[in-house]
Order: sequence, then C-alpha cells, then structure tokens
Amino acid sequence: MTFNYDDYIDLIIARDETAFKTVYEASKTVIYAIIRQKIKDPNMVEDLMQETYIKAIKHIRSYTKNGKFIKWISSIAHNLVMDYYRSNDKVSYETEENLNLKFKTPAVNHEKQALVEALIKVLEPIEREIVILHVVDAYTFKDIAAMVNRPLGTVLWLYQNALKKMRTEATK
Repeated sequence: MTFNYDDYIDLIIARDETAFKTVYEASKTVIYAIIRQKIKDPNMVEDLMQETYIKAIKHIRSYTKNGKFIKWISSIAHNLVMDYYRSNDKVSYETEENLNLKFKTPAVNHEKQALVEALIKVLEPIEREIVILHVVDAYTFKDIAAMVNRPLGTVLWLYQNALKKMRTEATK
C-alpha cells in the first residue's frame, strides 16, 4: 500500500506537527533528490529544502487533494531552484560545466560535444530547460509540465520549437 499524503493535508492545515513530520519524512528523500540534482552546494540544498517545506505549509490550502502531493511539492522545489539561479543571474539551472559533464561520454567526441553545446545555446532558457529535462534527465513531458508549471501542450510545443531551432542551427 502506498503512502497517501492527502490523508494528512487537513491535519497540516490545522497545524498538527505530527502530521507535518509524517509527511516530511515520507517526502524528504524525493525533494532532496530533485534539489540536489540541480544544486551541488550541500548548504544551499538544505536551505532550499527548508524553503520548499515552508512555502508548502504557507500555501497548503491551495493544494487540491488529488493524490498528486509529491508533484505539487516537487514543483515548489523546482521553482525555488529556478528562482535561486535567476537571482544569481544564471541563465539556466545547468551550468556550462554541468552540460559538458553530461554530454561527455566515451562515444561522444569533442566535435560532436561542441555541436551539442552550440545547439543548446541557441535555445531560450525555458526551451533549454525542457530539452535537458527530457533528453538528459529522462523526465516525461507530463512531469516536466508540473516542474515548470506550464500546461502539457505548452511544454510539448516548446520542445518541438527547440528541436526545430536546433535542426536549423545544425544545418547552417
């Protein structure tokens, strides 16, 4: 039987600390992984974890009990990570160094790697984010839509646009 977060929402709204601790313990590993995947500084990961749960408690009344609590709180964590990078004037949550590491495999030579990096650079930040989340991190478009807080159709459209831009750039 899976853990049902929705059973605890009303208790959390009523400020039941035990209910919050139960939900926290059940969800902390997933939220930590989402943040840690994008943030390498352990201190910042802890700060963003704390901010995620503070924001979740603050906005718990906006959560609709539908069995998708993890997606809801994951999108809060993802948005906080994006805010962190925006506030630090970073274009995307992926630094060039991280992109280089992700695209370096024994099968990829330097010429191909340079091409991939050039293609990624022509994209808008949201397009780059969607492409990386789908191609590199293997998220489904449905999960990506929840993470970037956009409708599924918009995410699919942005992904297709990104592919067209990269094809056009590759043929130049």
